[in-house]
Amino acid sequence: MHFPDRLYFAIRCQKPKSGAANTHYFCIDDELVYENFYADFGPLSLAMVYRYCCKLNKKLQSFSLIKKKIIHYTGFDQKKQANAAFLIGSYAIIYLRQSPEDVYRLILAGSISYLPFRDASFGTCSFHLTLLDCFHAINK
Repeated sequence: MHFPDRLYFAIRCQKPKSGAANTHYFCIDDELVYENFYADFGPLSLAMVYRYCCKLNKKLQSFSLIKKKIIHYTGFDQKKQANAAFLIGSYAIIYLRQSPEDVYRLILAGSISYLPFRDASFGTCSFHLTLLDCFHAINK
């Protein structure tokens, strides 16, 4: 998935090798971490959305990265994938003025499916919160 010109999102099995002249990779999988109660795993809090947006804005405005593609990548952990997709999708809604539906379509491009978020209760989950639900909340 990518957003206009410079911002991309990817799922990678291993950390990309640095050194590409026109590309800057970054990952937040171990930096912005959800504190669960039971089997819940997200979505990340609004404070973490804010931290992510600040980090990404800094990268996009950095003089040393000005001509590089910025690629936010995540690994194969499905829970971290959902949270990473939530963050970049939230950024696209807040800063790039994309609609929740357009962002959701971009996130799902490439035949990727994301785990729905679940409630923080103990036992069987009776309600699933999708990325689209979260994107509508961010938009509101």
